[in-house]
Amino acid sequence: MESPTATPRSPASSATMEAEAAAARRTSVAQRPFSLRYAICLGLLATSAVGMQSLARFLGYHLQKKAVLLKRPLATADFAKLAPEYVLHPNMPEPTPEDVVESLGTREYLQWRLVDTGKSVSDPTAVAHVFITYYTGKPDLVPHVPDECYFAAGYDRKGSPHTTHATVRGVGAAGDRVPVRVVEFIKPRQADSLLDDKQSAGVAVLYFFHTNGEYCTTRNEVRLRQANPLQKYAYYAKFEVRFTSYRFDKAADVQQSLAALPPLLEKLVPVILQDHFSWDELNGKAPKAHESGAN
Repeated sequence: MESPTATPRSPASSATMEAEAAAARRTSVAQRPFSLRYAICLGLLATSAVGMQSLARFLGYHLQKKAVLLKRPLATADFAKLAPEYVLHPNMPEPTPEDVVESLGTREYLQWRLVDTGKSVSDPTAVAHVFITYYTGKPDLVPHVPDECYFAAGYDRKGSPHTTHATVRGVGAAGDRVPVRVVEFIKPRQADSLLDDKQSAGVAVLYFFHTNGEYCTTRNEVRLRQANPLQKYAYYAKFEVRFTSYRFDKAADVQQSLAALPPLLEKLVPVILQDHFSWDELNGKAPKAHESGAN
């Protein structure tokens, strides 16, 4: 029986097949070194990561911070400890809407309106509007700051935000000097009001952070203190204060606010630090409350 006769290939098709085969060989050759280099890089990265963790443990460094849980929720703070100098205003803030709570990034917050019992109802610093928020266990969380919150609501900044210092005894600040960020706003008529002082066109907002046992006023300072490799834990809290008259119809200016801030903080901050924050216990220290009349 005769073998079948093979169909002859045309020169053109033969050349095409040879070209495709050559291209496939070149692709295969090119991919092998690339894949090898990729594997080597992955190996080096993995080794470096393990090495860094081992080195950190050897040096006693803490690259991943643990949460600093509160002793008690901020919402349970005992306002009676501020008496007789400060009492709660009868018109307290409405419950915070859920969408606002979510935007805060924390459920640990406190909103108080504190009446200074030694001032007249018409004094623009008769009522302190206090807003405290607490954050921990969330790496690289960017703090909310009034500079942006009020601006986003339609307020115009008056001048440039700046940092000053308030002399506040008994709160653990270096030299009894608490750094305070000062931001002044003007309220346009069309702005979404964040305030209760409906008839006031402007407002001075004072705030600072308490992070890992220290006071500061900027995001970068918060991050820097939390990045300390020798510290195992990390947290920060923002204290925000503004002042109005008793009927909320007059807002304090910057100088009036700065003058009213120290006596408020000397009563308020020790209560928050001692009853709620656990940082000092974690670090073997116990804060002491400010005693009135102390030098």
